[in-house]
Amino acid sequence: MTNPIGPLIPADERLCHQITDTFAVAASTDLSWTEKVCAMAAARDGSIQVAFGLGKYTNRNVMDAYAGTSRGVEQTTVRVSRRLSPDPEVTTLGPIRYEVVEPLQRIRFVLEPNDVQPIAFDWRFEGVLPPQFEDRTHLRAGYRVSAELVRYHQIGRCSGWLEIDGEHINISPEQWVSTRDHSWGVRYGVGTEPTDLEPPGDDPHSAFHFFWTPSLLERPDGSVYGVFMAMCFVGLTDWQRSYRRQVATTEVAA
Repeated sequence: MTNPIGPLIPADERLCHQITDTFAVAASTDLSWTEKVCAMAAARDGSIQVAFGLGKYTNRNVMDAYAGTSRGVEQTTVRVSRRLSPDPEVTTLGPIRYEVVEPLQRIRFVLEPNDVQPIAFDWRFEGVLPPQFEDRTHLRAGYRVSAELVRYHQIGRCSGWLEIDGEHINISPEQWVSTRDHSWGVRYGVGTEPTDLEPPGDDPHSAFHFFWTPSLLERPDGSVYGVFMAMCFVGLTDWQRSYRRQVATTEVAA
């Protein structure tokens, strides 16, 4: 075949193609094309937190993930990586598993008991508010567009359990909160920096730092609402001294 087509996978049976290729491939050939999910759950008293992340790098034939806990000043993390092929749709990597139970509403994050770290969890996210997009990320360094991606966040509650060093901890929606995000596109900071590009130097668009704080808030009558705040810092290498800040805040009713 002179113009090869990507391998067929089960997703190709669905009537939702948007490019003239299979779901196994990305439209962009950029090695920085990435799709990621990231989530956290935390006890309301701030005593403990769990975190989860998964990345799919189609053009690098890689999928990786992390699952971790934070308690006091102690952080424990399990990291896993595998070849993407021949199962690009499978979101299980060793003891780490990501499962969409109900699209845009219920997600399951799992870290099975393992021989790497004495932590495990089964944490089920349920959206309290609908997902919200942040502004599209578009970064340009000189003539080169270095990032072009979109991301949505969702605020919710969670249930399940967590184990640390043999201690079993219940995760209840009354005592815990949870957030998640999902992003895709050509991404900054993926892989080793190319050696055939001009160093960024002091280009005012070369440094990029991003913070986000989706928050679930309650009114005195018990009703809830959310605030999504994204802070994008773009500035010089010493961005703490010289930066441009953009703050976007969106209030979402339940």
